[in-house]
Amino acid sequence: MKRAFGLAMMMTVSVPLALTVMARTGAAQQPAMPQTMDMHDHMAMDQQPAQGSYTPPKNDKIPPADPYVDDALKASPRHGEWIDVKLADGKMMRSWISYPVRSDKAPVVIVIFEIFGMNPWVQGVADQLAKDGFIAIAPDLLSGFAPNGGGSEELGRTGAQQIIGRVLPPDVRAARLDAVMTYGKTIPSSNGKTGVVGFCWGGGSSLLYAIAQPDLQAAVMYYGPAPTLPGTPTVDLSGLPKIKAPILALYPSTDSRTLSTAQPISDEMKKLGKSFEFHVYDGAKHGFMHQTSEADYKAATESWPLVVGFFSKNLR
Repeated sequence: MKRAFGLAMMMTVSVPLALTVMARTGAAQQPAMPQTMDMHDHMAMDQQPAQGSYTPPKNDKIPPADPYVDDALKASPRHGEWIDVKLADGKMMRSWISYPVRSDKAPVVIVIFEIFGMNPWVQGVADQLAKDGFIAIAPDLLSGFAPNGGGSEELGRTGAQQIIGRVLPPDVRAARLDAVMTYGKTIPSSNGKTGVVGFCWGGGSSLLYAIAQPDLQAAVMYYGPAPTLPGTPTVDLSGLPKIKAPILALYPSTDSRTLSTAQPISDEMKKLGKSFEFHVYDGAKHGFMHQTSEADYKAATESWPLVVGFFSKNLR
């Protein structure tokens, strides 16, 4: 069962608020730049679900589950390639781009990976977005941070987890995503509109980017953590007034740490007159887009059409 929440319909979720909420105050002292949860907190909870006995059905209407990613990418009729996105310092950031098959101009959607770094599953998300009509760019935000200038591939899953919080603080993240946005706007087939979708650590990054970039047109956060005060678990909502883009957030019911922040964010956004819609998927767990259980598969099939519709509406 899915529960929907938003400006049009406000309901209460019975979820323990495990985190203290720091909303805007009139204090003269400015809070430190908000960030997402500490890396070690992420490592404790954001473990990608291992593929167990459950094998989800193949479904070409949603991003492919882990067992099907490689085959889906090989069989895709859409053009995908590795590109270099120029950063402000002149260095290049390796990124994956997938193009839709359409005759008119298309919006760009930036895909932000989980805490594990860039991998084929992220490419599969980009390819599905292209199938749904968007130019999708998935940057390897860890480019240049591995030995000898490498990125996620050289770091590996564990290496990415170990350094991601240190080398990609919010300001560095935003600068790299800005470079991707700029690149996207120069693509001849782009309509100039940009959205972002992120998962896990990338979900929190999606919200942070909406705070940092007023020209963003839409942001989707899948089970992402709320911004926090540096070095603390205290949720910091002081950046929400800067948001211009509508936000769509998708949470599993069993992930209380991220879900417990959804209603406070929604309440504050409502006060500010901004658009924040969130949905909760009963029985699903963190990382449900990997579809490692029946509940996760159901959540994936129900949430993805919302994402496509949300981007289609806001990136026209």
